[in-house]
Amino acid sequence: SKHELNRLSILVNKVLKMSSYQDARELQLKKSKLDVNQLLREVSSSMKLQLDKFQAKLNLSLPEGTSYLNVDKIHLSNVVYNLIDNALKYGSGDPRIDIKLVHDVDKYSLEVSDNGVGISSEYQEKIFDRFFRVPTGNIHNIKGHGLGLSYVKDVIEAHSGTIELSSKQGVGTTFMINLPTI
Repeated sequence: SKHELNRLSILVNKVLKMSSYQDARELQLKKSKLDVNQLLREVSSSMKLQLDKFQAKLNLSLPEGTSYLNVDKIHLSNVVYNLIDNALKYGSGDPRIDIKLVHDVDKYSLEVSDNGVGISSEYQEKIFDRFFRVPTGNIHNIKGHGLGLSYVKDVIEAHSGTIELSSKQGVGTTFMINLPTI
């Protein structure tokens, strides 16, 4: 119950932040020194009910010790929630999500991979555009407004980072995020 309450609280904050962000089209970051390993563990733990609902497996691969970055905790948490949520929504029969954090000399690389339906190459350049959703014909079984990945990209870029994706239909998608070290 405590984890679910925490997750719902973060989601409410996400809605409020996204609402103000959509109006202002500008992110207000409150950066602080944060252990990203701990953040990833917390987000993964709070998503347990969602993961169980989809019978999904989430694997975390984190560096030993601590991984400090100067980031906005709420916005970065929302990025990870969004990517996990998308992996669940667009998952396949046996959903698997892999989250890997790697420390390089001047950056941290975060990869979020799934074994879902994947994204056709013709739509990959548009996937971060506001209001863009991959066309599915008349099948609309997945709710959304096409704002999540646009928000994700804006948050990462506001942190002086980059985000890319690699995807293959029927195989899955990997989002690769690079964030500068402190």
